[in-house]
Amino acid sequence: EKRRALITRAVTRGLDPRAPLRDSGIPWLGEIPAHWEAVRLKFLATEPLSYGANEAALEDNPAFPRFVRITDVDPTGNLRDETFKSLPPEVAEPYLLRDGDVLFARSGATVGKAFIYKPTWGAACFAGYLIRCRCNAMRLLPDFLYAYTQTETYWGQVGEGTIQATIQNFSAEKYADLVLPVPAVDEQSRIVAHIAAETAKLNSLRSATERTIALLSERRAALIAAAVAGKIPLS
Repeated sequence: EKRRALITRAVTRGLDPRAPLRDSGIPWLGEIPAHWEAVRLKFLATEPLSYGANEAALEDNPAFPRFVRITDVDPTGNLRDETFKSLPPEVAEPYLLRDGDVLFARSGATVGKAFIYKPTWGAACFAGYLIRCRCNAMRLLPDFLYAYTQTETYWGQVGEGTIQATIQNFSAEKYADLVLPVPAVDEQSRIVAHIAAETAKLNSLRSATERTIALLSERRAALIAAAVAGKIPLS
């Protein structure tokens, strides 16, 4: 909760608490810094948002491009090694990912979930239940867009626009119409760096807390076992 609040604040209000604000004209977005814009995602992309390959995930050839599905993405935004699947190069070619491509889940329980592709994962393409956005780097940094997908504002838009049929659905057209609060690219870069630094601190704190909980759980189990075995004097 603290992580999401931190990101929401940085991405929708910026880093300067003294910056003058103005009404964005959008009820669920509210006020944004006066020098920012409120822009639909389709005007910040280099091409229309597109769907992936409607292919079965049958191959697991490591020499082929990885076939990315939303279920391959873990809670930290990384790809799971154990779910690796691939597509033959000739099938994958129209759907190959580039550095900074952002993928959105369009249906089911994961609708709204996002993933940003980095070349360190190797050649990859994406599945049909995903939607690809290629940012115009002159106006929108992929990492800023990905950070926006972690905010309460983003999830409010997705929740409001989701179609309830037999399954939840959020189309490419709906993603294209999402409104983002957009500062200049250099300010976006500073915000992304700030988020990375602050969330790293939260991650360290979380790891330390989890280690403490594990040790306390072991201590509790040992005390119970000793008590049941009569090894703890009662007086």
